Amino acid sequence: MTPVRTGVLIPIHGFPRFLEETLDAVLTEGPDEVVVIDDGSFEPVRSDRVRVVRREVNGGIALARATGLEALGDVDVVALCDGDDTWEPGTLAALVDGLASEPRASAVFGRALIVGVDGRPTGERWPEPAPGLHAPAEFYAFNPIPVSCTALRREAVAAAGGFGAERTAEDWDLWLRLRGPLLCVPDARVRYRRNPGGVSADVARLARAQLALHRRYAGLVGEDQARAARRSDRRALWRTRARRVLSL
Repeated sequence: MTPVRTGVLIPIHGFPRFLEETLDAVLTEGPDEVVVIDDGSFEPVRSDRVRVVRREVNGGIALARATGLEALGDVDVVALCDGDDTWEPGTLAALVDGLASEPRASAVFGRALIVGVDGRPTGERWPEPAPGLHAPAEFYAFNPIPVSCTALRREAVAAAGGFGAERTAEDWDLWLRLRGPLLCVPDARVRYRRNPGGVSADVARLARAQLALHRRYAGLVGEDQARAARRSDRRALWRTRARRVLSL
């Protein structure tokens, strides 16, 4: 049997405060290739440990991953990890083994432990899908998949139209475009860092992106579910606007 070749994409923008910690964890897992994508940082990101490709203009995480994918060589599986998150030992093997065990799966994902900037658990808990296969439509209402603990078949990314160009909720958009199911393997784990400067810190931006996504993929679910999701999105947007007014 031909060995499965794995590549890891690590997009980053700005000061790479946690990148060495991320690389320590990723390289220990023994991937065939690792590409760090510097997405238009003011000061170019450098590393003598892995290949770094640079986008001169910041285009967002989706375009950064697309740039990294072009730079990867002949790999079968593409794993994702952001530049401020840290894989737990055995994560890449669990993801790759999951795809090998379930040929129907387009992608595989694990679990996240939420930590703060200091690396300590915050106590926040995300919903945890059951182990096994899940249709993309199951993730229409919300996105419980930790992007830094996922791997995709390279051909599945191509079949879905690539990583896209969304600047917010770009991972969620990809899950809903996949043509095959996603596999949950709890043995794959990542320490997901809540970073005040990260994309996920912009609540209003996320709420707008979520509403747009629910409109775009409404055909995946029934009209009642789609309508309920849009109602919830509009309430979230109203709350962010109300908080902004109160803070003035």
